[in-house]
Amino acid sequence: MTMSPELKTSLAAYPRKVFIGEQASATHYCVLMITEAEIHVLRDLIAERFGHTNIELEQVAELVNKDGELLKLSAREEFNGLIIELITNSQMFLERLDATFKAPPAPWFAFPDMAPIEAIMSKQGSLEYWWDNIWNPFWQHASDEVRMAYLKQHEASDEWIEYLVEPANGSD
Repeated sequence: MTMSPELKTSLAAYPRKVFIGEQASATHYCVLMITEAEIHVLRDLIAERFGHTNIELEQVAELVNKDGELLKLSAREEFNGLIIELITNSQMFLERLDATFKAPPAPWFAFPDMAPIEAIMSKQGSLEYWWDNIWNPFWQHASDEVRMAYLKQHEASDEWIEYLVEPANGSD
């Protein structure tokens, strides 16, 4: 769990959040990955808190609601889905993100041509970014039950299951 020192409340490990200090009180940087089919869900969350629904790819949206909460957001196509990076001081918005987006798309979705054995190798570039910022915040904090349910729900191959359930794998 990521703990916000000022708010003294726990936030889920995924989507990954980084407390960035005193600017605009308890501001967090967050990165998550969604599928293109989930963009309407994110738009609804933003509309609920900030009254704005237009998210343009490759553009930065800067929003302020009537309570003075801030949201700076960018979205880009990458890893076979959408990477959403945002900065906000809205604890309520972060909690709604946590409740809505509990897990990232699977590695075989983000990298459809990658064999599980390749994930064991040293990670660099975009694979390293995805693994460290998208996958690990979820996988490292998921219980064994959540992991097995995830693998079943996402129809993991036997190879991926074998790789990801090994204690030394999946989150290195």
